[in-house]
Amino acid sequence: MYPNRVVLLLFCLVTRFQLVFGFTDYLLKTCAQSGFCHRNRAYGSSISESGSKYYSIDLQSVNFDEDDNVMRASIIKRVERPDGNHASVSLPFSLAILSNNSIRFTVDENRPTIENLPQSLSSRRYNETSKWAFDCAETHGAKRPRIKRGWLQSDVYTIASPDKTVKLELHTKSFLMKVFHRGQQALVVNERSFLNFEHYRSKEDNYRHLAPEESSFNMFGDDFQYSQADSLPFGPESVALDITFKHYSNVFGIPEHADSLRLRDTTDRDPYRLFNVDVFEYNLNSTFPTYGSIPLMIASKPESSIGVFWVNAADTWVDIKYDDHDTKTHWMSESGIIDVVLFFGDEPSEITEKYTFLTGRPFLPSLSSLGYHQCRWNYNDELDVLTVDSEMDRAHIPYDNIWLDIEYTDERKFFTWKSDSFPNPSRLLKRLAKLGRQLTVLIDPHLKEDYEVSDSIVRDNVAVKDCKGQTFVGHCWPGQSIWIDTFDPAGQSLWTQFFMRFSKGIANLNIWNDMNEPSIFSGPETTAPKDLLHYNGFEERSVHNLYGLTVHETTYKSMKAISPEENTRPFVLTRSFFSGSQRTAATWTGDNVANWDYLRISIPMCLSNNIAGMPFIGADIAGFSGNPEEELIARWYQAGLWYPFFRAHAHIDTLRREPYLFEEPLKSIVRNAIQLRYTLLPTFYSTFHRASKDGSPILKPMFYQKPQFPELYDVDDQFYVGDSGLLVKPVLERGQRSIHISLAPGIYYHYPSLESLVAQTNIEIKQLDAPLDKIPVLLEGGHIIFSKERYRRSAKLYRNDPYTLTVAPDLLENAAGKIYVDDGETFNFQSGEFLETQVVLQKGKILKNIPLNVPSSHIFIGNRYIEKIILPVGRMTVKELVKVQKGHEIYEVAATREGLNSIAILNPLVRLDEEWVIMF
Repeated sequence: MYPNRVVLLLFCLVTRFQLVFGFTDYLLKTCAQSGFCHRNRAYGSSISESGSKYYSIDLQSVNFDEDDNVMRASIIKRVERPDGNHASVSLPFSLAILSNNSIRFTVDENRPTIENLPQSLSSRRYNETSKWAFDCAETHGAKRPRIKRGWLQSDVYTIASPDKTVKLELHTKSFLMKVFHRGQQALVVNERSFLNFEHYRSKEDNYRHLAPEESSFNMFGDDFQYSQADSLPFGPESVALDITFKHYSNVFGIPEHADSLRLRDTTDRDPYRLFNVDVFEYNLNSTFPTYGSIPLMIASKPESSIGVFWVNAADTWVDIKYDDHDTKTHWMSESGIIDVVLFFGDEPSEITEKYTFLTGRPFLPSLSSLGYHQCRWNYNDELDVLTVDSEMDRAHIPYDNIWLDIEYTDERKFFTWKSDSFPNPSRLLKRLAKLGRQLTVLIDPHLKEDYEVSDSIVRDNVAVKDCKGQTFVGHCWPGQSIWIDTFDPAGQSLWTQFFMRFSKGIANLNIWNDMNEPSIFSGPETTAPKDLLHYNGFEERSVHNLYGLTVHETTYKSMKAISPEENTRPFVLTRSFFSGSQRTAATWTGDNVANWDYLRISIPMCLSNNIAGMPFIGADIAGFSGNPEEELIARWYQAGLWYPFFRAHAHIDTLRREPYLFEEPLKSIVRNAIQLRYTLLPTFYSTFHRASKDGSPILKPMFYQKPQFPELYDVDDQFYVGDSGLLVKPVLERGQRSIHISLAPGIYYHYPSLESLVAQTNIEIKQLDAPLDKIPVLLEGGHIIFSKERYRRSAKLYRNDPYTLTVAPDLLENAAGKIYVDDGETFNFQSGEFLETQVVLQKGKILKNIPLNVPSSHIFIGNRYIEKIILPVGRMTVKELVKVQKGHEIYEVAATREGLNSIAILNPLVRLDEEWVIMF
């Protein structure tokens, strides 16, 4: 806790002011105010001038561990002093080539015995980030590499993958790694000698351990206004390293930031910061941190891509410098170890695939969670919820989830209900379930003091502790609160017990973990003091960015455990996230504002998360705070229907804006946008399935889909929907009635009219009309998409509807599309109970279905029939009667004109789970 009540009151007042008037920059440190960022930037600048080198590998220590195929050695850090009182530290180093030809290396510290530490504090450097971030054993099946020591250069080791695809030169005299992919130099580690490992030293002995280039700024104290109480028990312990991407001039990733997709040069600005914090109405076009952190950077160019995964959960800053044809980066973390994984591929999609192979694939969500979510802070009571429910039906607006923010609880005590507003939660949930709908409620990790739940946490000793080992008490929405420690297995078990009591017997209840950065109104930088203690005595300083993951992952597992006989997939939304969060949660871009700037920035924010392996993301439609104008509402729904997570949300102080309240024509525009999402649910669900298998983005940046075109690398206002061929360019400007879209060579069709346009060579920019009631969407030639055309009130009610296929031939009159179908609710798909099939158009003559997997019973997939096949006019010759062949049966079906640009084959009497051929 903070030392006096005046400081606590000041923090609460500042936070309340922030919640009303938006984010105030002074609450967060700049790099110049952050001790370790300031020191490492200064060190890099000084080393660049002096050319000094302080790190080498002890040749006598080099060995190869045949049990786990890891090369080990000792890096010697040596600081020489004029008085001869030199300092020398041995740092354990490891290097492995993983099963997919990725490279992992670590630098750790064996600390000496440290006297006078609090008993509850571990003296060991935190090196367990990978245990939370990885979805597998740490070395992930490391391969036995080829290792050679140079003959002429005896200080250089050459380590190569068995197939020689990846090779590195490890220079030992002065620590340096040159890495090659397919014979080309890809990156260099420590090229600029920015490696800085602040080993343990006492304050009294600090002078002996400082190199001339080092600064001692804030090594043993923090003079930032809001964190002066930080005890800094280990003094300086930051780790830093420079990594240069050779011959790459575009880098992406390291979300979450409200900034462009292509990362900016930070030479004349603060580095990008990865530090999970509560930032209401966050700054735009900024390197400031927000709610989540994924320390994965991707460099890409035609024919080659690289990924750098900085496996560290502490406060981290990343500098970027575009220098001629290289990109130079500088990674700086406050504590922990250096743990880096390098990924290599021919295309950027390979980096995401390898990254999610290591950290886990995105979970396959329930079908209902892909529908429309209606949320507000707050729906007041059961009647309010049911009124929204019935009015949505009356307006013919489908939806699947209605949400309750914090006010549903009794005095903001989680795992309780406000009895006069929600006297019978089971009754409410059963009423919603009749139409296949879900209720999502807020449960945060801060628990109000002095009630059953928080008392249990304290009694079982699973609360987060202060630096003295006592239960930490801070201020959040309920007032004085404690925080559960979900790093602790006992804390996880207790959390599950809370959910068991709260949710037992309810199948259509979902959970929203908010404020889990953690947000602490009385804490420095809107979050937790860095000297708080977690399980096994590790400081918040070292695990901060992991905390939200531990909360939502524990929530997911708890919800899954409640009714194992139901075997249903939980849905959990988290605000805070880290690498690995994609395994169990969706997320969103946080507390945005109802204006055009926040609509625009939502696209690159969602794209950045998608390429960094966390694809289930959206932004609050049409802005959380403020009252949006009608045009903005229309355009935000038209853009937001493509978000993987499709939710409208609004602040308690805003006007009500449920879609049925809108006047015409806005109501119809919004209804059409929502209904289009439901029409395309088969395509979206298939795209999510693909993501769950290989990590593919749901929303793909242009350069991801067309990496051979350098002109597309800085395009971040249009995107593809997975591999479906749907290409979207949302309208993001007030008053705009046409858009300009960048197209690679090929043929494209307006969706759904199928009017065609052709891009001839290189990248062409085409103008498309975009009146207020039109969404600029193209379907690229070569694709087939699947849809369901009827109106239903929720996703579940589409189950028994037949399918429509839309065929978009390429210039050679070929096309293909895959669809994946399961029951949309359970884990039965893991036992093979799903349908996957591919429909292929060959040279405009034959359309055939090739089932790839068929479930044991159609009960798992619902209706399998195709009621309509739509083809464009003019690209192929289609007779008035087409032949259909199923096994030995052959019959004819009529093809009729449907609109100006399309032909429809109605009721061809074919199913998705059987082989058939249609001949034109």
